[in-house]
Amino acid sequence: MKTTLFTIAAAFVGSIVANPVYKGDDLAASIVEERQYDYGGGYGGASNACQQLIRRYPQLTAYPSGALYPYEQSLFWSKTTVLAPYCVFAPKTAQHVAGAMRILVATNTRFAMRSGGHMPNPGSNNVNGGVLIGLDRLNSTSIAQVGGVEVAQVGPGLRWAQVYEYTSKLGKMVNGGRYSPVGVGGLLIGGGLSYFGSQNGWASNLVQQFEVVLANSSIIYVNKRSYPDLYWALKGGSSNFGIVTRYDLKTFPLNDVYAGFFNQDAARIPALLKATEEYITPVTGGSLDARTSIDVTVFFNATSRLFSATTSIFCNASVSVAPPSLVNFTKIPTTAPSTVRRRTYVDFETDTEFSADRSFRQLFRGSSLKSQPAVINFAYDIFKAKAETLKPVPGLLAVFVYQPLTVALLRKSIANGGDAMNLDPADGPIMALIINAAWSNAADDAYVNAWAKDLLDTIDAQAKAKGYFHPFIFLNDATPDQRVFASYGKGTSFPKLRAAAAKYDPNQVFQKLDAGGFKVSTQ
Repeated sequence: MKTTLFTIAAAFVGSIVANPVYKGDDLAASIVEERQYDYGGGYGGASNACQQLIRRYPQLTAYPSGALYPYEQSLFWSKTTVLAPYCVFAPKTAQHVAGAMRILVATNTRFAMRSGGHMPNPGSNNVNGGVLIGLDRLNSTSIAQVGGVEVAQVGPGLRWAQVYEYTSKLGKMVNGGRYSPVGVGGLLIGGGLSYFGSQNGWASNLVQQFEVVLANSSIIYVNKRSYPDLYWALKGGSSNFGIVTRYDLKTFPLNDVYAGFFNQDAARIPALLKATEEYITPVTGGSLDARTSIDVTVFFNATSRLFSATTSIFCNASVSVAPPSLVNFTKIPTTAPSTVRRRTYVDFETDTEFSADRSFRQLFRGSSLKSQPAVINFAYDIFKAKAETLKPVPGLLAVFVYQPLTVALLRKSIANGGDAMNLDPADGPIMALIINAAWSNAADDAYVNAWAKDLLDTIDAQAKAKGYFHPFIFLNDATPDQRVFASYGKGTSFPKLRAAAAKYDPNQVFQKLDAGGFKVSTQ
């Protein structure tokens, strides 16, 4: 019987929730719904916009009683992002999006966009009293040539599992996200980490072209020749410029990989941290092997009061034993059967299905350190001390992740066209940290968020005192009060991002009406 990802799913205390099936709405019932539903007042623009949307796109729009509405609401990963939009709109083409933008702008209606819905920040991809644009039906796939480069053309509504299933059947791979249930859109415009990062850069670096609907409803094709400033800005600049309705991703040959996950109990965490130190050691460390990638994750269960860990290791090579760069990890005893082996990439991605669980409230918060051996136990010691202060909040699991950003990744990001993050390889490698927490009840939101902020504030303060601090904040792991864009390129990217937003959205539609995302106007 196939071994899958195992005890870490049990730590999350929940089952994987399958997507419900949308079977269509009754148009007449939806129109009656608009007349009868009590939205609490104050939504005149949304009322007008939703009436126009449902008349123009009756099968793509729904009020709360329509089947489409709860379906779209079910696609959010974190319960913190389930809000109360006035209506939902689920376009199938870029032209649908363009038509909706005309209506939203003309009625001055707030809206939000959702791709895979994995960002847990409240309001990041949903809106109270406005229009939720669910991009899940923008899910086409095709192979094409763009500027002499073979690309996989994929819609933002796809999840990475679907992309990999499609490309693998053609013997191709793309530089996509690490977790199969995550959506394509948000990951790519946030930069995106890939298991192939040291060979290709950020996930966004191999986007050859973006299809974008601007605030004025025009549809443009953005690449390094057509709109070079916008092309650069979309790689890490988030949703400040338009709605991306298709990504053209450079392909590369597919082969088997040596990869998988394994778990350790608290007694083995010191050995795991030692292996991580050795992996990032300058000159001799395993991270110099550009075929490899690791994610090291430590957990604290606030109910059982137990620490544990899980690690993913990856080598882009068709080998059956660990290369020297990863052997320090594979020799550590595990608490459950390891899934590490030679396998197809699609099979490896099935190990990440545990991250599809939608039954919890979640948060992300990110920070960075200079990647050097001393920072591994430094950060863990603070996490451990802070975790032990947590109250036994129902369902609470505190998750602390080490994500190495190698010099090879930073160099490849430049070689493959650059991006808004604009990190200088000369400054050395980076250890991107993320605190993720999952818990059950809304009553505990403030407590858990305050704890997470205090944890990373403490790490940042002590890291500055020791010379470990790095200012970079990875957008895909950040929370709204963090000044993400100011951390890009030592401050040089921020003015360029603002200039691009002003040029392509002069009326600030995506600053004022778009409820979600990180805004260049407010950072």
